[in-house]
Amino acid sequence: MSKSNSINVLFIVSILFIIRLTMFPESLLGIGEGKGGVNLVPFFTIGDLLFHHSFSDFILNNIGNIILFLPFGFFLPMRCRKINKLSKSLLVGMAFSVSVEIVQLFMPNRWTDIDDVLLNTLGTGIGYSLFKMLNKIEIYMKEGC
Repeated sequence: MSKSNSINVLFIVSILFIIRLTMFPESLLGIGEGKGGVNLVPFFTIGDLLFHHSFSDFILNNIGNIILFLPFGFFLPMRCRKINKLSKSLLVGMAFSVSVEIVQLFMPNRWTDIDDVLLNTLGTGIGYSLFKMLNKIEIYMKEGC
């Protein structure tokens, strides 16, 4: 398999993984099992989980949302050469996340949450930044000492 095909496959897998965890119930993680709802107040869910729920719930939701989009942000600039700035990757990650949240709005066991958009966008940005950092290290290593 060529490098280009591998990148395409990994990028598609990252998207499918996001769709799997955001659109279908996951009993092992307790995702999509309760009643859904809507939160349009930024940082409300983050604060609620931090102060009124277990630490594991806080980690699962917040860190989970960041990690979920991290591979997407990492493979995005490899797949789309025009995504060559952090701001562009953040915009694409945010648009994808908003799309997911809009679909979840019509699903009875899902939450549409602005905090998810913020955390998913952050995950995309971290993934993009990791790609750029590793790319700079690779260029530095090729140039030699």
